[in-house]
Amino acid sequence: MTEVLRQWVLSLCGAAVLCAVALAMCPKGRVKGVLRVVCGAVMITVLISPVAGFDFAVYSESLGKYRIKAEAAAGRAAEAEDILSRSIIERECAAYILDKAAALELTASSADVSAKWSDGGFWYPYEAGINVSGGQDAMEKLAEIIESDLGIPRDRQYWGANCE
Repeated sequence: MTEVLRQWVLSLCGAAVLCAVALAMCPKGRVKGVLRVVCGAVMITVLISPVAGFDFAVYSESLGKYRIKAEAAAGRAAEAEDILSRSIIERECAAYILDKAAALELTASSADVSAKWSDGGFWYPYEAGINVSGGQDAMEKLAEIIESDLGIPRDRQYWGANCE
């Protein structure tokens, strides 16, 4: 593409120089007026010559290929965004559980949250695996917090060493 543009600019400059030399050498009078019209026609012809040699079929085909590539790239970007959104939600919810466990003076070794895609078109925390030790009342309070704050019901909260 840059070679075509370079050739066009060189042709345009060459035609301009040729016309300028011809007009400078031509005597005043009627002949110079005709030469101006001819030089104008030459300049217009050189100016629009890229359009005359333009292959619209190749251009159309190239546009179609670029559109397909752009759609594929957009699809990959959307997929990467989905994965990133899911992992951020899972990580943030797990960190939230560990913070709440620490606030309740529980010893937390790990918390894992799995997110699920909703019918509404977003990720939400679906289930949690929690490894904590401490008082039963504090663990019960943590289970309530997980249910109320994160929306993970108790039947999808897995406690103990087998939750990971």
